[in-house]
Amino acid sequence: MTHPATGTTKGATHPVLNPATGEVVASVEVLDGAAVDAAVLAAQKAFEAWRDTSVEQRVEVLDRIADLVRGNAGKLSELLTLEQGKPIAEARTEVDTTEATFRRYADLGREKGAALFTEELGEHVRTFTPLGVVAGIIPWNAPLLVAAMKAGPAILTGNTIILKPAPTTPLATLELSRLLADTVPEGLVQCLVDDGSIGPLLASHPGVRKVAFTGSTVTGRAVTTAGAPTLKRLTLELGGNDPAIVLGDADPEAAAAGIFARAFFNAGQVCGAVKRVYIHDDVYDRFVESIADLVRDVVVGDGFDPAVTVGPLQNRTQYEKTTALLAKAVSDGTILAQSGVPDVDGGYFVPVTVVGDLDDAHPLVTGEQFAPILPLLRFSDEADAVARANSTEYGLTASVWTSDVAHGESVVQRIDAALLGVNKHNRVAPAFGIAMSKQSGSGWLFGPEGVREYLQPHLLFR
Repeated sequence: MTHPATGTTKGATHPVLNPATGEVVASVEVLDGAAVDAAVLAAQKAFEAWRDTSVEQRVEVLDRIADLVRGNAGKLSELLTLEQGKPIAEARTEVDTTEATFRRYADLGREKGAALFTEELGEHVRTFTPLGVVAGIIPWNAPLLVAAMKAGPAILTGNTIILKPAPTTPLATLELSRLLADTVPEGLVQCLVDDGSIGPLLASHPGVRKVAFTGSTVTGRAVTTAGAPTLKRLTLELGGNDPAIVLGDADPEAAAAGIFARAFFNAGQVCGAVKRVYIHDDVYDRFVESIADLVRDVVVGDGFDPAVTVGPLQNRTQYEKTTALLAKAVSDGTILAQSGVPDVDGGYFVPVTVVGDLDDAHPLVTGEQFAPILPLLRFSDEADAVARANSTEYGLTASVWTSDVAHGESVVQRIDAALLGVNKHNRVAPAFGIAMSKQSGSGWLFGPEGVREYLQPHLLFR
């Protein structure tokens, strides 16, 4: 099937593959710079009216979008599994969370109302006004959810938004855009698809006031560079090399279960997933036994099979990177546990793998694998474990696992990361803002602070 998009095309199409089979399941028209100009112009026109709407009107639109997501959850889930590869149950979780995200921004508008846009400061008043056109650039690991994370605050704050999904996962976002066509004002939410060429055009476009980007740190730097000539407002949610520390008093079985769930969800393709685990010598062997039991129960395969618990990697580039990294880990370390993979051709399947006996300089430890391979590292000194956890350019998420919660809080707060947890990892509470740290990004996500990222503050003397 072909999914046309509004605007000028290059006269070519871009294939979308099913990562479980390698088969082409759709094609999308490749847009060009003229299409970007047209989309920005339409968004600017829509902004002139949308900026003057009331909070109540914006909340009503957000509720309608959430209703649409819920009413079309089955089709959206199937499209996610088809293009992204995640098991159908995980796809449904993403759709449900997408609905909840739009509702959370509607609830925030109901709760805060005009207070989101005005602060009385005695003789002065601080006001907040919408920026204009926002570009939301979306990654391939959770396209619908991230679209909601960007469109929700943009709509609530009176901006218009142009969404650009990743070239390999445009289908669910395009379907959401199609559903919105008769629900939101024309030009309020647009979706542009490409082969990877128009992201820089959006990031550098003089008519785009803000870019909200989620993706790798490398690409985040490129977005920053593209927006530099116009000093564009940026919110960047980038990569992570997220540590978990299991202290000597931890329950190794409970820690293994919690870390397993947060390391291998979506085949490890989550920016805040556990990427490396430091385990105290006293509980190391029991932790390994527990997580190995969980790995042996994993079923890797096509996400449409209800028995499958881990799907394929999403694209060939990620698959080739991961297979090379896995081969090096096998050569340099010890495979502590490994699942099977289906005996089929064409799919981007890799086994869920736990690796030991790697040094801290190994690329599986220092980088962001974004794959279902987890290194386990021993420690005996708590301060040493914290120092090793901090030895990264990233600062997204971190956790400490212990039976002494108060002590765990004191330990985890010595780790330089945006989102911290004790006996939990990467548990986001959308009511509260999260400020990005180090090279994992810049700006705020969620909460009133995240909403203010989409507004221009003014100080009014009176």
